[in-house]
Amino acid sequence: MVVFILIASAYLVWLDYRVVDRFTGRIWSLPARVYARPLELYEGKKLTVDELLFELNNLDYVSVSTPPSRPGRYHHWDDHFEIKTRAFQFWDGKEDSHTIRVDIDGDTVSGLYDLYTQKDVSLVRLDPAYITGIFPSHGEDRILVKLEDTPEIFREMLIMVEDRRFYEHHGVDLKSIARALVVNIKAGKTVQGGSTITQQLVKNMFLTSDRNLWRKINEALMSVLLELHYGKQQILETYLNEVYLGQDSERAIHGFGLASDFYFGKAITELDLDQMATLIGMVKGASYYNPVRNPQRSTQRRNVVLDVVQQQGLISPQQAALQKQKQLVVTSRSNRARYPAFVNLVKRQLVRDYAAEDLKSEGLLIYTTLDPYVQHQTEEAIINWVPALDWNKVGLQAAAVVVSPGNGEVLAIVGDSNPSYSGFNRALDAQRHIGSLIKPVVYLAAVTHKERYTLGSVLSDTRLRIQGEDKKIWEPENYDKQFHGDVIMYEALLKSYNIPAARLGLELGLADITSTLKKLGSDKVIPPYPSVTLGAFDMSPFEMARVYQTFAANGFNSSLRSVRAVLDAHANPLQRYELDVNRDTDPAAISLINFVLHNVTQSGTAKRLAEELDFAVAGKTGTSDDLNDSWFAGFSGDKLGVVWVGFDDHRTTGLTGSSGAMRIWSQLFKSISTTPFRAEMPADVHMVWIDRESGLLSDKGCENAVELPFIKGSEPAESAECAPGGSPLDWLKNIFK
Repeated sequence: MVVFILIASAYLVWLDYRVVDRFTGRIWSLPARVYARPLELYEGKKLTVDELLFELNNLDYVSVSTPPSRPGRYHHWDDHFEIKTRAFQFWDGKEDSHTIRVDIDGDTVSGLYDLYTQKDVSLVRLDPAYITGIFPSHGEDRILVKLEDTPEIFREMLIMVEDRRFYEHHGVDLKSIARALVVNIKAGKTVQGGSTITQQLVKNMFLTSDRNLWRKINEALMSVLLELHYGKQQILETYLNEVYLGQDSERAIHGFGLASDFYFGKAITELDLDQMATLIGMVKGASYYNPVRNPQRSTQRRNVVLDVVQQQGLISPQQAALQKQKQLVVTSRSNRARYPAFVNLVKRQLVRDYAAEDLKSEGLLIYTTLDPYVQHQTEEAIINWVPALDWNKVGLQAAAVVVSPGNGEVLAIVGDSNPSYSGFNRALDAQRHIGSLIKPVVYLAAVTHKERYTLGSVLSDTRLRIQGEDKKIWEPENYDKQFHGDVIMYEALLKSYNIPAARLGLELGLADITSTLKKLGSDKVIPPYPSVTLGAFDMSPFEMARVYQTFAANGFNSSLRSVRAVLDAHANPLQRYELDVNRDTDPAAISLINFVLHNVTQSGTAKRLAEELDFAVAGKTGTSDDLNDSWFAGFSGDKLGVVWVGFDDHRTTGLTGSSGAMRIWSQLFKSISTTPFRAEMPADVHMVWIDRESGLLSDKGCENAVELPFIKGSEPAESAECAPGGSPLDWLKNIFK
């Protein structure tokens, strides 16, 4: 007996240690939660009705027919919205819920004010969309809720259904066990359990689901020990956050906070009575009563819960009847598979920009730059166009990167023709020949030497044969297989002629091109072959976006970033490495190239865009040898997009930059709000009329005259002979020609 007492005492001490050790400090290993950018509303913002509706629906805001009285609801008619926002912990502080009215005129927010005071509001942010979690090894996910932040009626319903005598027992309820035993004996099978909330918590946190006497004894002992150390409120709060409520692929849904968001797209404070009853009903069997997989069973169980709480007098018979009539509607959108290419970038940049030790903290809040609407439209453009471009071949792939050039924020990334595919990320990792996308870099390198080159410099488009170090002959051709004689630099870039670009690149030297690439933000080392002057070297779409971001930002370059801020579990910001914004390129030289890139979309290789878009853009088509790669890099006033199309095995696509990637780019930019491109000319740049053939000075009324920007002092000193521009009849004929 003495030995037995000693062993039993030691065992109790060990069980007690396990209970206290788990409840001391942080109970759970929490995943990092990754959020998209919040939609900022302010007067003058470019935003359409469809975009705002998308944002609200993406956040699972509920449409109501009257002014919203609860967070997460909105009332919409015509061009007007009444919205009650949710409170949210942003990186710069917590923002309370606001009730606002938003008026939209065409594609612009024309009014923003408080719904009740009618006072103008300068800025309101919607809560950001949850993208995914970066999970601990155990795969559990949860949104922690405090007991006082849960609705009182929810807590009362839970206790009535799961443990009516919760506040009376000390971990084990002998009366409930006896009652369940009698019921089960009468039924001849197990139909009722006698476990308390405390016992359920112990089973979930410490024990297996094995049904045997020894586990039940441990469960009872540990439940009593738990209640000796901790109060009812702490036990109930822990239970609310621990209870298992379903599975989302490999992610386990724990706690009512996450379950509320996962199944209904709203915070637990926003749940209706029928939704509360649905979640409480799942406690009995999360899989069996799953509202997504088994809606009929879930509805029946919900109604049982409503009957129980009505019989206990918590709600009236009329309320119960009304709630039971409601149709079960769940959202249950799995967030694990959303935006895999973007999440891949986030993970890489977290390691790059933050100290590794800080990232080991649990429960990090990661605020990213992802724009859900731009991401959606990028995916739609790829989904719509890749099958149309694939012809009779199978396996055509695409990738895209969309950036805000002013600050380098990445708005969207797609790495596969199936945007939800989480495998090889072509946007970041596909290394492909960039073709003619290199030409603006070559010409920028040239016009930086303003004493030697201008947009009016005459280049030779005649046969070119070069013998490389390997003794092989390189003889480039133009796409149209023609030679065009002497052409000015403007014309050569506008029409994307190969031979003048190759001659110019060789004249400048590969070191100059490499140096210019570096100033544009790339650290790519160019191989020492003549063909690199026409883009016969590899870069990824993301790397090309970095280069063209500098063009789009008028010479300012910064590292493309996907993360705005990271907070720890206590909402304290983590220290990050500073971002450098540089302007290593001559703004005057950049303005010359951007002028041509705009005209490329008006009368050059991308002239179809002038017909398809009702706003100004700039851009460049890119096509590699044998039509293996189709590229387009283009930008408006506030967005840059780079699109690539090709086969993984480098088969020919039969597509040029304009017939392939540009079609995707065009659909994307037609579908998002953006500001028009405006050519910014520095003070030392002015417009001069020159002769299109000779590059000499001309006049506006002369034949072949074109007005081009020149850095002051670099314009030609001589004038060409001025042939009259022709009669009005000739002008009319040219239009129809």
